[in-house]
Amino acid sequence: MSLKWAINGLLDDIYFMAQGLPRLLFTWKDDNQLSILNFFEKNVKKYPHEVAFIFKDQSTTWQEADERVSQYGAYLQSQGIEKGDCFALLMDNSADFLMLLLAAHRIGAIAALINTTVTGEGLKHVVTIVDAKAAVLGASHLEKFESSMPDAELESLKLFLVKDSMDVPEGYTDINNASQNAGEVNPQPLKIKDVAMYIYTSGTTGLPKAALITNGRAVKTSYAGQFFGFRAKQKDILYLTLPLYHATGLLWSWAGCLRAGSTTVIKEKFSASEFWSDVRKHKVTMFGYVGELCRYLMNVPANEEDQNHHLRVISGNGLRPDIWEKFQTRFKIPKIRELYGATEGVGALVNTHGRPGMVGRYMRGSLVVKCDLETGEPIRNSEGYCESVEIGETGLFVSELSKIATFEGYLDKQASNKKIMTDVMKDGDTWFNSGDLLTRHENNWLSFADRVGDTYRWKSENVSTMEVAAIINKYPEVLDSNVYGVEVASADGRAGMALMDVSEDFDFEVFSEHVEKNLNTFQRPCFVRIAEVMKTTGTFKHQKEDLKKQGFDPSTIEDKLYFYQKGRYIEIDDSLYQRIQSGEERF
Repeated sequence: MSLKWAINGLLDDIYFMAQGLPRLLFTWKDDNQLSILNFFEKNVKKYPHEVAFIFKDQSTTWQEADERVSQYGAYLQSQGIEKGDCFALLMDNSADFLMLLLAAHRIGAIAALINTTVTGEGLKHVVTIVDAKAAVLGASHLEKFESSMPDAELESLKLFLVKDSMDVPEGYTDINNASQNAGEVNPQPLKIKDVAMYIYTSGTTGLPKAALITNGRAVKTSYAGQFFGFRAKQKDILYLTLPLYHATGLLWSWAGCLRAGSTTVIKEKFSASEFWSDVRKHKVTMFGYVGELCRYLMNVPANEEDQNHHLRVISGNGLRPDIWEKFQTRFKIPKIRELYGATEGVGALVNTHGRPGMVGRYMRGSLVVKCDLETGEPIRNSEGYCESVEIGETGLFVSELSKIATFEGYLDKQASNKKIMTDVMKDGDTWFNSGDLLTRHENNWLSFADRVGDTYRWKSENVSTMEVAAIINKYPEVLDSNVYGVEVASADGRAGMALMDVSEDFDFEVFSEHVEKNLNTFQRPCFVRIAEVMKTTGTFKHQKEDLKKQGFDPSTIEDKLYFYQKGRYIEIDDSLYQRIQSGEERF
């Protein structure tokens, strides 16, 4: 372990305490009146004519934004939305999205931030579980919304539309037009303990759950985004292409930089081909990322303009070790600040010093405990308590709950209870179960290993899907891969499978050599599925549950499927499929 990283870790601890302790003692009290609206209103007073938002080349000053927020708030109040009421917000990224969210804060309403990729039963579910009284939709989402909702639900909901890539159809209320003469807004005081919004889990393991985001959680996340992520200044410019219905884009990135009065350039949806031209055009100095966004940018052919930008820092989560240094070098990124945390979670970590592959260091109240790596079930000692993993070991990341570190949970109390562990290190203690596997390194540095359930068991060995995917992705013609385990009738455990997006130059023979050379026998994917489009959530997370269920049956899967046999991959037909399932074809 180098002295450099040891000293940096100690400096992190000191900085964290110096910044956070005064706020914990004096500011973040449950009954204090504080929300992210306070930071917005501070900017309106200090920088009224400075630019708050740039969207589709249209600039909005802080003062203009404040006027729109009040108009939206007044109109929603005129339509019966009162303090504590919920309305659904189903829109692509835009300045209107943020101003409607701030309007909800101004009138004390709760905005349910709907993932724009959800449809059908999933969309019906996320709207009905929050008892929404109204819905504000981007016009392009109207047809999907109406086809997903039962007639009775539609009749009880008030619908307001915003023009996006589509115009507002006749017969529907355009909230921008309707709110212009709404009168005066009646602001409502907000306490830290009040629920400010619902943000949904990604739904990778079932229907999305609505996480309760209090004003306190939003403020604390913005604090971490500012002081540990971006350290933004008023003259900084943030490029926001992550979805605003998710915490990394909304609270860590935008709200974190809102505290400094920075300008935000909003992109409706991520575009790898337009990303760098936007960054150069607007002289962007910061952007928030998730790891797959960086991988998509790496897949764009290199050109002489790659390092032509004004960026000074990027911050986000999920930047994998296999591309970290390549990405930073190719695009000459001065600082990368990786975070680890969940929307509803407790115990976030930040790697403020940019150590490649790390998510930060142990913070007070956090622990990585020994567990079954496949199921995530904690392993308890003879006294019934959990034990910390040793250096070099992987385990379950947990965070102790206290008056300071609280878990607000989900609307679904049963789902909330499943995330709580008791009697972890002593009788009566309570801890938040992250559901994530982290690896402990020297001097208490931590790296992300896998989600619980993404590690599978094959040939009596635990296989990390993330570790296998990282090695597969090193093969130049693999643009992206998603690794998971599938059941085989004739074998115990789960056999590895890799869904891959590959370039036109992909060569299976050379790829097979790469697999054989770089992966242990038990790690090598037994099956490969070639897909033109990788199935991801709206926040670029790989979806695995449906893929696991689909398995490797060529009669039900349109993608081409391959089986690893004697050092090479051969295409699976019905005959080979049956031989594998019966055990006639051996692994």
